[in-house]
Amino acid sequence: MRMKHALRALAAMIIGYAVIVVLTSLGFNVVLGGRPIYGGSTLVLASGLLVAVISGLTGGYIAGLIGPMRGLINAMLVLIPLAVDTVFVLFFYKKSSAPFWFDAISSATLMMFTLGGGFLSGRTRQWPLDRHPA
Repeated sequence: MRMKHALRALAAMIIGYAVIVVLTSLGFNVVLGGRPIYGGSTLVLASGLLVAVISGLTGGYIAGLIGPMRGLINAMLVLIPLAVDTVFVLFFYKKSSAPFWFDAISSATLMMFTLGGGFLSGRTRQWPLDRHPA
């Protein structure tokens, strides 16, 4: 039973993160045309924010549904690869034209809404999950 629990937790982390990567890539590269967000118009900034909100909520929600624990805890697992990604973007990715604070706030926004998605999924699930009707 513990192996199944661990595999579901790992799946929640990987799939939740993958959903965020796919949605942010599509949002920034396809919908927004790959243009820089920082220094753009108010509409471009709002669109970038909307991409982060939708990506985070969706990835966290899906992780919350897949994982074996309450939704918020499952979404917290997604923060592990997001934190690694954030460190890479903030300290090693040199293509960004935005200042450090802008990228940091953008990453924090994505993480906050990832947790929000996990919280929402926890509100819609029935507990306990492992109880079977007699």
